[in-house]
Amino acid sequence: MGGNLVSIDGVPVYGYSHVLGLTTVIPNDAIESVSFAKGGFGGNNGNFTASHIAISSKQPPEDRNHTTLSLNNFLTGGHISGPVSDKITYALSGRISPLGLEYVALKGLMDGHLGSLNHFAAGIGDLYGKIHWNAGSGKWLTASILASLDHYGFSMPDGSGEKMGWRNLIGSAHYHSAGEKGESDLSVSYNSYVSTQELSNEYHGTENHFSLRSMLDEITLSEDFERNTEGTTGWKTGGSFRYAAFRPGEVAGAVNRKRVLMASSYLQALQNSKRLSWEGTLRPTVFRSDTTMFSLDISLKGKWQFLPFLALEATADAMSQYYHTLEGLPVGWSMDLLVPSVRNIPAEQMRQGYAGLEANFGDHLISAGAYIKELNNVVYYKDARNLFNSGISSWQSDVDLGKGDSKGIEMMYLYQGNELRVQASATLSKSTRKGFSVINDGKPFHAPFDRRFVGNLSAQWKGISLNFTWQDGNWINGRGERYTVVGPKGNEIPLEYYSSVNNYQMPTLIRLDVGYQFKWQRGRTAQELNVGIFNVLNHYNPFTIYYDTKEETWKELALVPILPNLSYRINF
Repeated sequence: MGGNLVSIDGVPVYGYSHVLGLTTVIPNDAIESVSFAKGGFGGNNGNFTASHIAISSKQPPEDRNHTTLSLNNFLTGGHISGPVSDKITYALSGRISPLGLEYVALKGLMDGHLGSLNHFAAGIGDLYGKIHWNAGSGKWLTASILASLDHYGFSMPDGSGEKMGWRNLIGSAHYHSAGEKGESDLSVSYNSYVSTQELSNEYHGTENHFSLRSMLDEITLSEDFERNTEGTTGWKTGGSFRYAAFRPGEVAGAVNRKRVLMASSYLQALQNSKRLSWEGTLRPTVFRSDTTMFSLDISLKGKWQFLPFLALEATADAMSQYYHTLEGLPVGWSMDLLVPSVRNIPAEQMRQGYAGLEANFGDHLISAGAYIKELNNVVYYKDARNLFNSGISSWQSDVDLGKGDSKGIEMMYLYQGNELRVQASATLSKSTRKGFSVINDGKPFHAPFDRRFVGNLSAQWKGISLNFTWQDGNWINGRGERYTVVGPKGNEIPLEYYSSVNNYQMPTLIRLDVGYQFKWQRGRTAQELNVGIFNVLNHYNPFTIYYDTKEETWKELALVPILPNLSYRINF
């Protein structure tokens, strides 16, 4: 999962989820467009090995001031934007979540569905601001800031508890100029990401408290240039320089600091014609930590419209990622621990290919394709116990390197009519880890995110909406095989034996949401009311498991049962 890149205006957002993954930390009112790429990547973003969700922010309006207020049982906030002068405009958005208060109000309803959860608290919020200066003659300058916070905590009747959270602080400035030769973009950004984990319990009369904190600070300078060309052929070029400071796994007074430098450039060529379009990118990168590393990323993407209604699409990529996400953390802990490449831990390498068909028949669109993917230098933490002592300061010697592979088929159907829109998609895949010298005796095992089947269905008709998802559960460490041994005094002691890595599959995730949307407008004031039901089937969808120290058994934990969903929005 740590191989996916989410960016806003080209700046990575490392802690991109809100409300335990239900939405993003970027306010809706700040978003102009979103593009998703799973292959054939462009050159101005790198250092990832999976997909790229690129978010572009809105330019503030120049005509008049706009205000939006929104009330929602997951996130509530407001947005204001408009002109300061004839050349300067601004935008400001902010949101907070009432989820913690809702839990207190609905606790009586939820008690029977949350795996003996005793208490739950949540602190969630974000703030986004942007200033745009139009300098004229194709030149403009923007400055923006994004801050977000997610903090969660829960406790159990046995006295155990867990806390986790993450926060982002991103500041960036962007200068754009357009002339006869082409368009140029110069950007500078500061990016700070912090994640924390805490775990407390009492086991056999001994109190235990574990705490883990990680930090990443980045400063990036980049420039991109797109040449103005006539006809169907074009090219882009650019480069970036990044300084990053890692502080992974702070435990008590033990701190491991690592500073790195990364410089890259790229050349991207593209051609578009009536029947054939393609792009090709070369991206060399030099990375410096305690040693110097070099890589060359290559991406290709093409589409051949060989029939008026049928096209062939294909992508091929060879990418490198110098930031590693440590797998093998304690069970139930959801945060990713980011560490940089060092002398004995080279960059993770990805090779992948995809080919598929896309058919258009009037209002109908059908696509189907297959992919294959291979990973090398996947980092897995061998002994998670070292996370809770001074051994974390030497994490480089406590990891094992291995490989990964994934393959699957993807299908999608879309109908877009005048009043009815229906979209259905399904993915069948298999993802494994293998080839580790120590982990699982070198034998293959499930990747933690390995979901063999993922299906989604959505439909909208005259304000009525329906969304349904069915996903196989992911894989985690837990629920070992039980056995007993005889103690020194002849007493039997129960123990658990973990026969393999990621040996337990979480239950199937099934969720159905329904809603209805009302819209009305009077003058410049537009209003929107959405009413619906979240998780109509009230299906138990646990997001983690925990160990009950009193009953000495594993239990599953879910947080969201059937809930009413109410959202009101007003624009003026």
